[in-house]
This record gives sequence, C-alpha cells and structure tokens, in this order.
Amino acid sequence: MCAGDPKDVLTWSGTPLHMLDALAREFDVAPVIRKPWAPWFDLVRRGVRRLSRGAIDIYWWPLWTTLAASKTIADITTSGCDAVVAVAITPICAELVKHAPTIFVSDATLASMVDYNPRHKALAPWLKKKASALESACIQKASFSLFPSDWASRSAVNDHGGAPDRVVQIPWGANLVAEQIVPPESRPTGEWRLLFVGANWAGKGGDIALETVAEMRRRGHRVHLDVVGSRPPQPTQVEGVTFHGFLDKNVPADDERIKSLFAGAHVFFLPTQFDALGIVFAEAASFALPAVSYRTGGVPSMVIDGETGVLLDEGAPPAAFADALIDLLSDRRRYVQMAYAAHSLSRERLNWAAWAAAVRGEIEARLGRESTDPPKAATQR
Repeated sequence: MCAGDPKDVLTWSGTPLHMLDALAREFDVAPVIRKPWAPWFDLVRRGVRRLSRGAIDIYWWPLWTTLAASKTIADITTSGCDAVVAVAITPICAELVKHAPTIFVSDATLASMVDYNPRHKALAPWLKKKASALESACIQKASFSLFPSDWASRSAVNDHGGAPDRVVQIPWGANLVAEQIVPPESRPTGEWRLLFVGANWAGKGGDIALETVAEMRRRGHRVHLDVVGSRPPQPTQVEGVTFHGFLDKNVPADDERIKSLFAGAHVFFLPTQFDALGIVFAEAASFALPAVSYRTGGVPSMVIDGETGVLLDEGAPPAAFADALIDLLSDRRRYVQMAYAAHSLSRERLNWAAWAAAVRGEIEARLGRESTDPPKAATQR
C-alpha cells in the first residue's frame, strides 16, 4: 500500500446503512458484500427453525455455515484489504480471523443474549454450546472487537475469554437525527407528551406504557402517549393514547411524521423488557428528549441514569414509572437540564461520525499502518 493511501476496509451483510456511510467517510471501503450466504441458506435456515420450533438454528452450526459462506470467505481472503470489518455475523467472522486482520463488530454477545432474548432461549442446549464456542473463537482471535455498550463488552471478556485490551467499547449512533431541536425551556406545560417507538409491542413494554399513562391520568395529570411501530394484539382505544402504526423512515411522508412526533414530545418513554442496545434512544437524544426506561441490557450505555434520563430496575411496575415521569416533568429546571444533557451526549458521542472516527483511530493504532491523511472530524453531520 502506497504511503498516504487510505486503508481498505471490507464489510457486509447486516451493516446499518448509517454505519456504512460513516465508515466510507473515514476509509476506502472495498466492495461491500451484502449477501454473504449462498441463496439456499436463508430458506433452509427458516425451514429448520420452524420445524424445530426454534431449537435448531443452522446459523450456529459450522458444518452448514462454512459451506454456505465458502464463496464469501474466498472472495474476502483474496481481496487484498488491509482490514475486514465483520458486523454481527459471527460464523463467518470465526473463519475470517484465520486468514485476515478482522475486526468483529456487534451490539451483543451470544452469552449475553442466550438467556435474555426469547429468540435465543429456545436454542437446544447442544447448539448453544456450538454457538458459544463460535462466538468465543471469533472474539479471542479477531484483531479486536467493537461493542457499543458496557453490558456487551463485559460479556465478551467474562463469558467469551476476550482479552480486555482487545475488546473496545465505542457507542453507536442514531439513524434518525434532528436537524434542529425545540428548546426544552419553550416546550408547552399544559400537557405532557410521551413518545413510544418500538416494533415489538410486548418486548418493548407496550402494556406497561399504557398502564403508566392511565395511572398518571388517574392522578390528575394531562398526559398523552404517541405510539409508533406497534399496537396491542387486540384493537384497543385508550384515552390519552394515539397509535400511529408503522412509519417507514424511507418514505418521505412517514419520515416527516416521525420527526414531528419526536420534535413534539417531552420525554421518550420505552419500558423495554430486553434490548441489546436500542439505537432509538440515540435518536431521542438527538431531539433533546430525556429517556425513561428499564435498566436492562445495553440501555444504560445509551441513557445515563440521572443525567440524560431515568432508568428503573427491571420489574418496576407502571406506578413506579408514573412516579418517575411525574417527578421529572414537574421539576422544570431538572427537566430542561436533562434534555440539554441528552442533546450534548448525542452530538458528542451518540452519532455515527464519532463512531467511525474512533474506529479509525483503533485500526491505525492496532494494525500499525497509519494513513498520512488526518482523521476526519468526529462531529455529527
């Protein structure tokens, strides 16, 4: 590689579009492999999972994944890239680490999810062992691993034997960013508006959110909840709640609608039952919204309890959320301070430009072939 040339980085598959765009600003990104598996793999995987009721997922079975990804692995190992960025695709990463400098990127580890997320709980015990071994090989042999939360980083070290100096925590950014915010001190006080955004009604605590709003209204407070992304299984009309359904950010009208809901809210309220990270918390922060949720999974790395939001212990009832929301929204000084703190966190850390700049710094320091180009600014674009 000629001096001054940017490093080549190859990435693929489930890479969030904004993550890929940010990497492209810092590196010369080689061809992106978006479909790493042979065409038959996803079809067979879905069929086996359905027939086994989730107990068998061939994604975690090397016999199948090595075969299904053989072309991808060959293409990458002969590409001449300086580094490979493998995003949330453990089985392929476990092979790539044998052939090329590989950076593993994920929002969670297998160990952190296997008894946490319902989808992983169903795996057969013998397959959980295979999956754990794959994850450990990936984390231990990668040049280094990148996780966005303390929850995932600790698991990589404690559960998968990752070397502490090769497990790096860098927060992820928002996929929806406010162009400008409504100043917190100018937000109306006649009615409090809460915003809930989540596609999994039960998993994101939809029923808890409804009960919390009902409790706040019983106590005489004017509060309204806007729900985006999901609704109760049975048609429900609840006083003080508007269900907006699914809004697609790629559709201009939907994008404008969801932005207006963020801009018009006082607080982002998502009592999620399980969340590896929750990028939506970064999105709320970009609109200067304090967040209220459970202290679970990777959420504490997105919401700083007492500074940019309020986190309650897992299992806290709706009445406790009602107490927390009323206390926050009734204290105007505390509310305004917390809203601005959330916005500052968004601009300084919870954005993809900052993530990519930090990744560049890690790659240059660890792979030892620093580009002569200066790092690009880690400011929100």
